[in-house]
Amino acid sequence: MISKEVVASSWERSRKYGVKPDVNPDAILEQASFLHRREKHQTLLQTIGPSVLTLFTSLRDIQSTAIVADVDGYILSSIGDPTFMSDAEKVHLREGACWSESIRGTNAIGTAIVEHNPVTIVGEQHYCENNQFLCCSAVPLFHPSGEMAAVLDVSGYYEAFHPSQLALVEMAARNMEDWMLLQNREYHLVLSLHSTAATTAAHRRRALIGIDLDGRIIGANREGRTMLQVTNLTERNLFLQEVLRDSHLLLSSHRQDHTELLRFHKPLDNNEFVEASVVLENRPYRTAPFSSQPNQTRTSASESVQEAPGTPPNIPGRATNSLSSKTSKTSEPWQTRYRFQDIFAHDPSLLTAVDLARRAARTDYTVLVYGETGTGKEMVSQAVHRESQRKTYPFVSLNCGAMSPTLIESELFGYESGAFTGAKNGGSKGKIELAHQGTLFLDEIAEMPPDMQTRMLRVLQEGYIVRIGGTKPIPVDVRIIAATHKDLWSEVQTGHFRADLFFRLQGIEINLPPLRHRTDLLELIHYLLPKVQRELDLNALHLTGKAQQLLLSYSWPGNVRELESVLREAAFLAQSSTIETNHFPKRLQPSNLTLRPPADCVRHQKNSNGLRQYEHQMILQTLEESQGNLSEAARRLGISRSTLYRKLQDIEC
Repeated sequence: MISKEVVASSWERSRKYGVKPDVNPDAILEQASFLHRREKHQTLLQTIGPSVLTLFTSLRDIQSTAIVADVDGYILSSIGDPTFMSDAEKVHLREGACWSESIRGTNAIGTAIVEHNPVTIVGEQHYCENNQFLCCSAVPLFHPSGEMAAVLDVSGYYEAFHPSQLALVEMAARNMEDWMLLQNREYHLVLSLHSTAATTAAHRRRALIGIDLDGRIIGANREGRTMLQVTNLTERNLFLQEVLRDSHLLLSSHRQDHTELLRFHKPLDNNEFVEASVVLENRPYRTAPFSSQPNQTRTSASESVQEAPGTPPNIPGRATNSLSSKTSKTSEPWQTRYRFQDIFAHDPSLLTAVDLARRAARTDYTVLVYGETGTGKEMVSQAVHRESQRKTYPFVSLNCGAMSPTLIESELFGYESGAFTGAKNGGSKGKIELAHQGTLFLDEIAEMPPDMQTRMLRVLQEGYIVRIGGTKPIPVDVRIIAATHKDLWSEVQTGHFRADLFFRLQGIEINLPPLRHRTDLLELIHYLLPKVQRELDLNALHLTGKAQQLLLSYSWPGNVRELESVLREAAFLAQSSTIETNHFPKRLQPSNLTLRPPADCVRHQKNSNGLRQYEHQMILQTLEESQGNLSEAARRLGISRSTLYRKLQDIEC
């Protein structure tokens, strides 16, 4: 909890600003001004965006919103529970609104900016009466240079306040700051430093520092700046040699993995060692060496050998992208598009399905994918192929429900020259033959005509095909992945599908949930918006609270495919970056709305089990962060040591 002294000081400042406790000022930017302000912070928002989404996901069982505000207090982005966001809009806790102390008095965002420290403001601690239904925890985000870059805030109803909320936001902010440093290409070398003299849990967090080609330290995370005893690296030139003696061992002229720890003395203390290792290296291969002395000049760029533009950095521990060095086989028309990394899944049932698909990829079993239209059956099938032993060979797909019985035969088996009127000279390979040594994806397998089912069964049993009009058996080796939106066993029982083919296809069964049953719909919407934004070359898109509520209320019979289409159409019609309810198709409007089942809205209600699970997660995370130190963990969580001990006993039970 925030100290009474900090609240009292903030209230005093609020009175001096002339803030009226009983007034709810607008202080909201016009659309053009808001877009301009967001554009200035676009790099920051793109860098921390996934982490903000992860933070919101961890709190999705609690009605709240995750907010990023700039150093002037203007809210740049927000994502949250639609019910809470609807109430928050009434007090202008929304994108484009200013929440500085001078405008709204004591509040977490404004007070954190003034104090330069993490702040929680609960209920009546808010200076303005209209804001006293809120509980807000805000943490300043610092640029690696040491300057404040933004504020991260989580706001919710004050009745739902939990003492570990601030610790969660602070942990997320620290991770975002580390990521901001690692993502900045200005830092040609990022080192992790650990002092052997560290005694507290806070000092045991890894210190990260970023170094340019001259050996100058130009960025660091909070622990790094503490170790360097600087608050702002823009105010002075600091070289690594001033911090670590013999640091030229790290600043060598050749790129290395540096997986080992190296020990260095501090210049003025022979008894204190600093352990250092390279976390990230962006140096061009065989570049000129770093300067080992502050006044030494670097060899000119013309004397160094540079990597080709766009060469990815060598990051120890990070897998390289094998897709960049594909063989010529994958440049054919049958190359797959999707990987498992492209599948957005936070819903437990979908995560289970994706995990099963990953394991299926390591086998050569036949796979049968069940799912409604638009749930991503082909996407999962392509991902299975991409991680299988057949990945360097073709992935060939055929929609069995989109062709006439005569056409599907020639498509599957191919034909010889003169087999029928209009046949090409020399004949043509069919899909099965084209998929040799690769994967054949049969979409809507339940729609395959009965005679084709018989022929397909023979291929699976005997391992060869005969083209139409031909007599020569052609050996084929294919893996079958089939998909359908129907209950295939019911089709067998009604006589519409061969039982023997059904049992041949029953290798590994994967069930993809419909969108109306998924618990990650809101996160998926915010994941898809940037994609639509890029397609239409628009500024950053965002939804009003009512627009989000409307999307969450719809049943989505077309699933993810329909959701993408709706977002694309709405973004096009909006003619600005704000999507409102009137931009959606008529079928989504309230008078025509098909509601989602109430059971699917459970994540938007206060859930005692979810809150308990969240509390347990936070306690365990904080204990790990505190290296098992109960006193330090209790301090960070804002509870007594005895209370923490009792809660740990509850977790063990």
